[in-house]
Amino acid sequence: MIDAIKKVLLHGVRSVYYNAKFVFLLWAFNAVSALVLTVPIYSIFRDNLGRSLMSERLAIDFDYFWFLQFRNIYQIQLDQIPLTIYFVGGVYTLLQTFFLGGLISVFNTPEKNHTADFFYGGVRYFSRFVKILFITIILFVIAFIVNAYTGDLITWIFKNSENVTADFILKLARYILLIFFIGVVTLISDYSKVSLAVSDRTDVLRGIYNAAIFIKNNFNKVFTVFLIIAIIGALGAVVYNIIGRFIPRTPYYFIILSFILQQMLIIFRLLIRMLFFSTEVFLYKDLSADIIKMDAH
Repeated sequence: MIDAIKKVLLHGVRSVYYNAKFVFLLWAFNAVSALVLTVPIYSIFRDNLGRSLMSERLAIDFDYFWFLQFRNIYQIQLDQIPLTIYFVGGVYTLLQTFFLGGLISVFNTPEKNHTADFFYGGVRYFSRFVKILFITIILFVIAFIVNAYTGDLITWIFKNSENVTADFILKLARYILLIFFIGVVTLISDYSKVSLAVSDRTDVLRGIYNAAIFIKNNFNKVFTVFLIIAIIGALGAVVYNIIGRFIPRTPYYFIILSFILQQMLIIFRLLIRMLFFSTEVFLYKDLSADIIKMDAH
C-alpha cells in the first residue's frame, strides 16, 4: 500500500508541475477578489489616516480609543461591508467551481491541457458541479445546526451536575464528529465531481452515489492520500506563521516582505488544491478501471 500511495503522490506532483501555468490564473483571480474587498476599506482608512500622525502610532500599537471613534464616524460604510463580503464570496465560490471543472478536465486528459481546453472543461462541467456545491452546502449547514443543538443539549444535561470530565469528553467528541463529517462530505463532494467528469455523466445523484461507493471500497488509500496532502498544506501554513513572527512591523518596507511571503503562501495553497484533485482523478481512474481477463489458449 505504501508503494501505491507513493505512486499516486508522485503522479499527482507531476501532473501539477505540467499544469503549473494554471496556478497564475487562479492566483490572479484571488488577487482580483481580494482587491475588490480591500479597496472600500482602504479608501476609508485613507480618508481617516491619510494625513494623520495616528497612522504611525497604529503601525506600532493598536489604539482602542481611535477604533471607537473610527467605528462611530464610518458606521454606515462599515455596516455595508458584510454585504459586499457575502456577494464577493458567492461570486468567488461559483468561479472557483468553474475553474475546478477546468482543472479536473486537464487532469483527466493530460494531452489536452491548453488554456482553451481548461476553459472548455469549466463550461462543460459547471452546471453539474454547481448542483454538487449546493448539496454540499446544505449538508454542511445541517451538520453545524445539529452540532449547535447537540452542544446545547449537553450543556442542559450537565447544567446541574459537577461532572466536568463527562461534559468535556462529550463536547470534544461532538467537535471530532463534526470534523470527521466535514472531511467525509468533502471527500464525497470531490470524488462526485471527479466521477461525473471521468465518466462524462450528467446525473448528479448517481455521481454522488458512485463516489460514496468508491470511497467505501477504497477508503484506506483515498483517506491516506487525502490526509497526507492535508498535512503538507497545514505544514506550509505553520512555516508561514513561524517566519511571519520574525518579520518586524517597522520600518514600513518590511510590509513588502510580509506581502511577498503571504503571496507565496497563497500560491502554495493553490498548488496543494491542484494536488488534491490531480491525485483524486488518478485514484478514481486507476481503482475504478475495468479489469480485462485474458484467456490462455
